Amino acid sequence: MTPSNAHSIIAIAWKGVTRKMFRNLILMLAVGLLVALLTFAMLFNKAVEEDIEAASKRLGADIVIVPSEAKGSAEEFILESKIKSFYMDKFVFDDISGLPDIKQATYHIYLNTLTSGCCSIDEGQVIVFDQDKDFVVAPWLETGPKRLEPGQVYVGSYVYDFLGLINTASLFGQGVKVVGHLQQTGTGLDHGVFMRLDDLSKISPEATGGYQAGKISIIFIKVKDGVSVAKVVADIRNINPTVGVMTRGDIGADARNTLGDILRVFSITILISSLLALLLAWSTFTVLANERRREVGILRAIGAHQSHIMKIFLAEAMLISTMGGVAGVVMGHSLIHYLAKDFTLLRTLGAVSAITAGNIAIGVIGMGVGIAICLIGAAIPILRLARLEPLLAIKEA
Repeated sequence: MTPSNAHSIIAIAWKGVTRKMFRNLILMLAVGLLVALLTFAMLFNKAVEEDIEAASKRLGADIVIVPSEAKGSAEEFILESKIKSFYMDKFVFDDISGLPDIKQATYHIYLNTLTSGCCSIDEGQVIVFDQDKDFVVAPWLETGPKRLEPGQVYVGSYVYDFLGLINTASLFGQGVKVVGHLQQTGTGLDHGVFMRLDDLSKISPEATGGYQAGKISIIFIKVKDGVSVAKVVADIRNINPTVGVMTRGDIGADARNTLGDILRVFSITILISSLLALLLAWSTFTVLANERRREVGILRAIGAHQSHIMKIFLAEAMLISTMGGVAGVVMGHSLIHYLAKDFTLLRTLGAVSAITAGNIAIGVIGMGVGIAICLIGAAIPILRLARLEPLLAIKEA
């Protein structure tokens, strides 16, 4: 097809689209809604999967150990920044950290929630950490000294937005100096106020609520290079079968299961929308074929081939579905962007729309599916119209 012929076919097709604009707008809307649903579902799945994977990597640990009953709470803290406190005996760490295949091991203690007061902190998790064994907190330090001195603390990015670096903060009745803050990690660390392990002994048991000396909350483990994580997990379970063990791939398992259920609902909705768009395209072009039989007969009589007729009407279907597809991609990205502000799962996992190669590819896939369904629905009426005998088409019109 030469450029001039292609231009002529598109011009004729556009005239056909604008001739019955309202009817064609309904088909555009159907295609647009289908593409919007498909785009939203794919963006949602991509955002949640990426953020779960990223959150587990940001902790820098291959294995996380918590009390067996606290696995759900630990995941909520890591993935959703929900403030949690849970405890197990420190001897668990002492027993496990000596395994030969472990490269590094450290632990945190989660104390009662720090709530708003003199310093306008909305909420934050007080996290006690051992600076000598730490590999979770220090890599995220954006400003401040590499080591804390007595009475000094770091804060997570969320707390820093409200507090800044000040000397007047107070923890459990003790004055502290905020000397540094962490970068945004996308985990519960963003809501943390980090204090030295050595400073914990200065706080009275009454001030820390449910915490008792000799307890820890969570253990982070890095395995040696080339060592199987599964082997280390098996060794840990041999030492203490009662603890809750999560590998990097296990973190977010509940969220992934929930995501799978949500995607199944999306799949059913998308399938129904696809069938409706297919039927609407078929009915729209069936009516169009009946209305324009005489026009097609005249075109065939003056020398147009079946292929010319099919190209003209398929171009109409392509124009309608492309405009609907573009609108659908915009709607899908807008939905994921604005719903992220109102729905907890989207907001806490950072599911937002952005112009990236992956998101553009999702939009192209969604648009391609919408166009394909519209063309399939329109194909049978168009094929039947193109095969009409010229004289018969003029006579019956």
